[in-house]
Amino acid sequence: MSKRGFTLIEVVVALAILGVGLIVIIELFSGGLRLGKVAEEYTKAVGYGRMKMEEIALSRGLAEGEEEGHFDNDYRWRVEIKKVDLLPVEKNPDFKAPVELYRIQVNVLWKSGMKERTAAFDSYKTIKPDLEGKS
Repeated sequence: MSKRGFTLIEVVVALAILGVGLIVIIELFSGGLRLGKVAEEYTKAVGYGRMKMEEIALSRGLAEGEEEGHFDNDYRWRVEIKKVDLLPVEKNPDFKAPVELYRIQVNVLWKSGMKERTAAFDSYKTIKPDLEGKS
């Protein structure tokens, strides 16, 4: 009468393979949760960036410079506005361009764990200059 069964080594190898498989599955699950959190943070930052960009786009005038502020406790913003020269000065210094072009850069910054993350948005806006003080 022969009794058939598993040896101790076969059981240990099977448990080791099962353990490694479970660790990989748990690691994938936790990585997915981390990526979901980061995606949520970026989505919120994009919403804040679009809101700030719309606020600047709807403003009447622009002035060159930098400005900073906070959306809430976690997210803050930095806006940089620079005037862009449309025509080189050497060509015709008497010619006045019909519009002024401004480059608008909005950066949304937040702390995510130990990292500082940033979402950057660029746009351009044209404004008709005041003609000798007339509105």
